[in-house]
Amino acid sequence: MLILDFLKYQEKISLKCLVGLSVTVLFVILFFGLRPKDFNFSNHVKWITGQPGIRFSGYGIAYTDPIKELSKEDGSEANGFSIEIVLKPASYHEDGFNFILAIHNGKDSNQLLVGQWHSSIIVMNGDDYNHKRRTKRIAVKLTAVPPTTRFVTITTGKDGTSIYLDGQLIRSKKDLVLKMPENGKSRLLLGNSVYGRNSWKGDLYGLAFYRHILTDQDVKKHFDNWFKDKNILFAQKYKTVVLYLFDEKGGSKVLDHGGGNCDLEIPSRMQILDKKVLSLTWEQLNFDSGSIQDIIINFAGFIPLGFVLIATFVKAGEQRFRFLLTSLKVAHVTIRQIIHFDYGKYCGKIF
Repeated sequence: MLILDFLKYQEKISLKCLVGLSVTVLFVILFFGLRPKDFNFSNHVKWITGQPGIRFSGYGIAYTDPIKELSKEDGSEANGFSIEIVLKPASYHEDGFNFILAIHNGKDSNQLLVGQWHSSIIVMNGDDYNHKRRTKRIAVKLTAVPPTTRFVTITTGKDGTSIYLDGQLIRSKKDLVLKMPENGKSRLLLGNSVYGRNSWKGDLYGLAFYRHILTDQDVKKHFDNWFKDKNILFAQKYKTVVLYLFDEKGGSKVLDHGGGNCDLEIPSRMQILDKKVLSLTWEQLNFDSGSIQDIIINFAGFIPLGFVLIATFVKAGEQRFRFLLTSLKVAHVTIRQIIHFDYGKYCGKIF
């Protein structure tokens, strides 16, 4: 009924006016769509003052160039590997699955991922974030309220995968063996995914990768060293593949102290490393408060545009139809005049 009333009213509006209105509505939609409210395009990663570390406070990311040191080709999968990460989540109440650390080679199904879902730290391969496909994973729950700094250790090899918190074994899974991505084009990412849709909020104070499995004694000793010194400089003695101390205190790089060339970049503006348009699947769709708000905003924006476009097309169609009728009438009159001129005086009036 509303559309019919609108179409009746558009008869009083000129085509030029409708075209201008359509362009204006489209411009407004694009302006607010491409520059959403309260979105800052700067990279929300800052150095923590007073101690080594970086803080992710919104839409932020840090990443390396594609590197070979963490790829499957180095034999790390056969010997197993270990990861130590010192972190402090900002909250347990963020929506969605948020990436703390990821190693990505261009295929989501191959990525190695450490993420946070509410108060749980989850470690897995692949992209089964909501666990609908029941892909193997291992998780531990953080119980401290408010969130505190935790020394997280992950070990994996042929005998399974284990997670330690503050030097203590929390969970093991013998049927889960984590894998590094399969080629040398892998990136290490912190605080987000390559698509920029999984931002994590919190502090990182240290990160180390090892080509071997740390024993229970190693894990306890490393935690004691960190607890004493409040940094992971000790890891330099244990053949790390990659080591970040986060002690630069400024600048756009986090240096790799592990002997490799895997420096982290902290760009000034938020970077989307893999831009995909209209690629959302039903498995990725979450009906949380943010998604519902986006749906409402899109309907509210595009319905007025639809009305205006319909009116424009109808008005343009009417004018084209009138132009066609006028053209036919002119042609008809012209033909009559030609016939009268050529044959009228000989054959009499034909029409």
